[in-house]
Amino acid sequence: MDWLCGQIAFIYAFNKVKPTVIVDKIVEAAVDILVPGRGAGESNWLMRNLRSLERDSDRISKELDIRADLRRWDEEFPYFHHELIVRYAAGILASAVTVMACDKIRGLLFPRRGR
Repeated sequence: MDWLCGQIAFIYAFNKVKPTVIVDKIVEAAVDILVPGRGAGESNWLMRNLRSLERDSDRISKELDIRADLRRWDEEFPYFHHELIVRYAAGILASAVTVMACDKIRGLLFPRRGR
């Protein structure tokens, strides 16, 4: 019975997930990690604004580089598209969580004796 619930959860999550939203969040997080934040030397408003412009241009450049790499990946591996990877990951996660929940519920409803 667990395998059936897991399969249903996988199919549902695979079809319902919106990979573009997830990819956008992953790219945003990667840019946040890769582009450094504010540093020293921002004592006056001119330096703060110049640094802000520099940081924003670095962020945009890095985001465009990441998205270009994703496009290159999709062209190089057309049967392993990055959005398909996100769908499979979401389906596997949903299946694993569902199977674990079914096991817990079964354990609560039908406790094992002799342990």
